[in-house]
Amino acid sequence: MDRRCNAIDPGPIRDILRDHIVKHSAVEPGSKVLGVEITERQYHSLYSLSETVGIERKRLARLLKKLGKVPEHASEVDAGNMVFRAAATTELVEAFQTAIPMHDVPEYLGTTKHQFEALDREGIVRPLIPRTGRGSVRHVVFGRLHLDEILGTIARLPKLSAVDEGKLHPISYVAQRGAGRFEVLFAEILDGNISAFVHPEKSGIAAIYLDVGSAVTLNRSV
Repeated sequence: MDRRCNAIDPGPIRDILRDHIVKHSAVEPGSKVLGVEITERQYHSLYSLSETVGIERKRLARLLKKLGKVPEHASEVDAGNMVFRAAATTELVEAFQTAIPMHDVPEYLGTTKHQFEALDREGIVRPLIPRTGRGSVRHVVFGRLHLDEILGTIARLPKLSAVDEGKLHPISYVAQRGAGRFEVLFAEILDGNISAFVHPEKSGIAAIYLDVGSAVTLNRSV
């Protein structure tokens, strides 16, 4: 009876079932599922994710709760029974491991604490774990990739020449001379709506120079 059943082609149902298993289970690469070897992991278990990112399971479970991937009140057993989308979860955990603590971000971006707080309030710089309210996240950190994208945009601005250096001024100076709030001015520069230059001997936000008159005129026209 079994031999007769094995001889019958199950048709597309086998492929559909295999696809369902791979997409909803933490199948190890190299495993065979319904006769086909799986070459790429789709999902992680807590155990396999722990092995991949090198974080002990209990600590990883706590981290995944912070990242919103595990319910806040889930038990250790509940977390151990869950599966996580491999690529996205691994990237998120690795981003958290290399993230910049909030108190170090001003120096990383080359700006002042006051200016950073303004950028944070406006959502121009975004924490890795979104805050739902005051004190909702105990240890606020910012993804290095996100911050590096901002620094990369600044670095791609035209270089300030020695001829123009006396005519242009740092962004903080320009904001204080009627060009509008610093954070709004900075956002406009990132979006390419205001011409700005980067000082070759400075770095980060402190390296941004622009013309006071042009920025003030643009601010008054908005």
